[in-house]
Amino acid sequence: MSTATLEEIAELRRLCDVYKLDGRQILARYRNSELADIYNGAGPDSWHDWSRKTLTAVMRLYKPAVLIHDVQFHESDGTLETFDKVVADWKRNTRKIFDAEYPLWTWRMLRPSYRAERAYWYSVMQASNLGISGDIAYAAWQDAHNRRRMEN
Repeated sequence: MSTATLEEIAELRRLCDVYKLDGRQILARYRNSELADIYNGAGPDSWHDWSRKTLTAVMRLYKPAVLIHDVQFHESDGTLETFDKVVADWKRNTRKIFDAEYPLWTWRMLRPSYRAERAYWYSVMQASNLGISGDIAYAAWQDAHNRRRMEN
């Protein structure tokens, strides 16, 4: 089930270019309508839609990275080598977004609200890095490959 409109997909695609996210080239193979079918938000396919919708809302800053990640999972080859590259892309991409939106060296750092938001997004980034890189995530990577193979 798609969690984004065509306009939202177009905006996420644009942000992938603005942030120069790693792996964004994978999006060029798809029309926005196809990406809308692939993109299901943050969290594994096995989760209920409401769980993914909730996590996606919590992680809204990182939605461009989620789009790339979902497409990478859609094209999963099931190998550990490619999974490790996907994890590395995720970590670099969330860091690029974080650094662009919440830089350390800015006058905004003087505002307590900025520091609180920055701390929140940093913790979301760190938690997501753990969530997408463990054994359970690798099993989901292999499941995605097996599901795609069965569909073909």
